[in-house]
Amino acid sequence: MSGGSDDGFPSDIYESEGSVIADDDSDFEVSVQKDTGKAKSSGPNYSSLSSIKLQELVDADIERVAGLTGLHIPIASILLQYFRWDQDKLIEKFIDDSGAVLREAGEPQNVPDPASPELRPSKRARLDTPANFFCDICCCEAPHDEVFKLRCTHAFCQPCWQMYVTSKVKEEGQCFFYCMQEGCKTYVDEPSIRRLVDKPIFERYRELVHQSYVSARQDMRFCPHPSCTETVLYPGGARSTINAEVPIVHCGQGHAFCFGCGLDSDHRPLICKFVGIWLQSAREDAGTSQWMKANTRKCPKCQNGIEKAGGCNRILCRHCQYQFCWLCMKNWDVHGYNNEVCNTWKEPEPDEETTQAKQVLDKWLFYFDRFNNHELSARLDQELVERTEEKMVEVQESSELSWIEAKFMQHAVDELTQCRITLKWTYAMAYFLAPGNHKQIFEDIQADLEKAVEDLSQLLEDPVEKETTKVLRQRMMDKTVYVRGRHEIVLQDTAEGLAEGRWEWTMPLE
Repeated sequence: MSGGSDDGFPSDIYESEGSVIADDDSDFEVSVQKDTGKAKSSGPNYSSLSSIKLQELVDADIERVAGLTGLHIPIASILLQYFRWDQDKLIEKFIDDSGAVLREAGEPQNVPDPASPELRPSKRARLDTPANFFCDICCCEAPHDEVFKLRCTHAFCQPCWQMYVTSKVKEEGQCFFYCMQEGCKTYVDEPSIRRLVDKPIFERYRELVHQSYVSARQDMRFCPHPSCTETVLYPGGARSTINAEVPIVHCGQGHAFCFGCGLDSDHRPLICKFVGIWLQSAREDAGTSQWMKANTRKCPKCQNGIEKAGGCNRILCRHCQYQFCWLCMKNWDVHGYNNEVCNTWKEPEPDEETTQAKQVLDKWLFYFDRFNNHELSARLDQELVERTEEKMVEVQESSELSWIEAKFMQHAVDELTQCRITLKWTYAMAYFLAPGNHKQIFEDIQADLEKAVEDLSQLLEDPVEKETTKVLRQRMMDKTVYVRGRHEIVLQDTAEGLAEGRWEWTMPLE
């Protein structure tokens, strides 16, 4: 949390710092930042707002309009909602012709402040009126103290008003609705809603107002993670820059999501337009790809079935001891990432018998299989550490390692998970990149990261023994530092390419 800000927001609003610092292993983090050789990118400048802070922004906008127009707070709120929270447009039109604006919004003239309590009639006045009020909605009589009258002077019994407002808010999900009288265009104000409904319904009404407010602003998005109530304010997140950056943000609860398209994960380096196309294709072709590329494969030497049990792509056949790459099925001894690379799609030689549709499908399956594999490997790496945790506790208790020092495997897995998320999206990006030098350089950088990730993933499968724990810890920490450096290079290079317009795509951006 920052200590303050220069933009007028409260000091306890969460601010992005562009990097995540491990708070339980400072020595490890220092070594990582020192050895990467690159400063971490500052990242986008944004703020995360709690629901309370968001309400304060809403109130501030309403108070500003009320102050400039001389209107009561509830009426200013109604006009702002009517003009989709566009203050400048509202004030400009109000200055030109205030009466026209009020009439357009259905606001009756010369009405009392809706926030003021209604005055009870005098005893003499009550003697001149009927004993009970006849409600036109329920066709029942009600005592005068159970009658509610809106600014437009249309009056109905309170139970009918309560049922109407509750239905609008709870069942229809509306926060901006007319008076019950047929043909009346007067909007129900917030003080009236507060008086008519109970607390849960009013809280739901406030949530709907927040949704209306945020949806009307290009610089705001709700965090898409379930049950999260944070809102991100990103002044630089205009949709016009959506093809020049991947605006990944973190809310105050630490959830990562894309400010551009709203996806609830980090999809760097692929831009938002192609993310939607990729995910749509994945949903449509999932059955085909799973049938053609199952999680079990045959050993290329002895043809025995093998199930992938870990995140590492270096596979050892238990039947014939043959080592091969899970992705390209080649002998691991001659497998590489910069010569005969398996991360690069090779266009097939022209073949009259191979249809264009078959070539398109083969290319799609090549990239989608690698995308899906990194997703699977991230889960398997995490499961491996969970299985090793008990062993690490025993080693920590019987060795000189502190509890913090024994967390080195979890640090490694955390970095692996982030790298595999990036790697899977680099394959999606490579699918859309046009062939050429830029794509080749991109795939070289991708291959360097993938090689480092596989080396670190393989270290996780090494046995944890008391005698070798310190050596394993040092090797894993060094490799984690190296992997983090390669990860930063991929993110930085792809971000610079987007900003410079370097990347050429197989389909137009517009």
